[in-house]
Amino acid sequence: MKWLLNKAVLDEIRHRLNPQNRMLLFLNYDSVLNPGAAGEAVQPLDLAMREQLRELSEISSLTLTVVSDYSLAALRKFIGFSGLYLVANNGLEIFGPDLNVVHAEAKRLRQVFKEMLAALTAKQRELPEVVLENRDLSLVVHFNQAKPLIQRRARIVLEQIWTPVMDAVTLQEKNNMLILRPRLGWGKGRAVMFLWNKFATPRRRPLVMALGADETDEEIFGFMGREGMGVIIGGESRVAHSKAGYFLKNRAEVLKFSSWLADNLPHPNHSGSR
Repeated sequence: MKWLLNKAVLDEIRHRLNPQNRMLLFLNYDSVLNPGAAGEAVQPLDLAMREQLRELSEISSLTLTVVSDYSLAALRKFIGFSGLYLVANNGLEIFGPDLNVVHAEAKRLRQVFKEMLAALTAKQRELPEVVLENRDLSLVVHFNQAKPLIQRRARIVLEQIWTPVMDAVTLQEKNNMLILRPRLGWGKGRAVMFLWNKFATPRRRPLVMALGADETDEEIFGFMGREGMGVIIGGESRVAHSKAGYFLKNRAEVLKFSSWLADNLPHPNHSGSR
């Protein structure tokens, strides 16, 4: 695996960047752009990263996309500006300057999620320190602040509510969260490929790069294969087990690379047009 900030790697990227070939850049908000500490609630972008992303979004040869497990409404608030593409709700919502797509099967399950949320809300008194987060097309139960007994109770209650709809809804546990999502076989990787195919033509294959630090980003790296550049963010253990071909050590290096990219992409267009 290669360090993305290695001079030889940067020279290779610079060589592949040209006015006729678009670059697609995918960034995971939750684990890469989020200024909060790991395990804490996701926060809005800090000023330095927001201004850097805004600059990238105004370059005509670059298509910038931010990917998140959060709802589209929440992601738009976190970022705080428009002019870029957003892949929200683990790929169920795709939004951009010329695009507004919601997975059709997920939309049909909205009522199911509303009913599960209502059932869980009715049990809230039994589950102190457990937080319910409605992401519209998915539902998250946070219990990292709850006592072990309450955590076990939360799992039991949630499984009771989930079991009748388990053929249509998945239940996953991640970072002291229980996550309910539509059972669709569609995630971040397929959403990224959807956008990739939107901008690719038989004669022009865009330079595609994805930066992530989450287990679900491995799906993106897997779909990209050798044609794309997958970049994992983190320490040695994360790098060792990733499908990505490149790595950055931390968020500071992400900012450094994005600054390099802004300086080296061809034909900046400050009108923000696409």
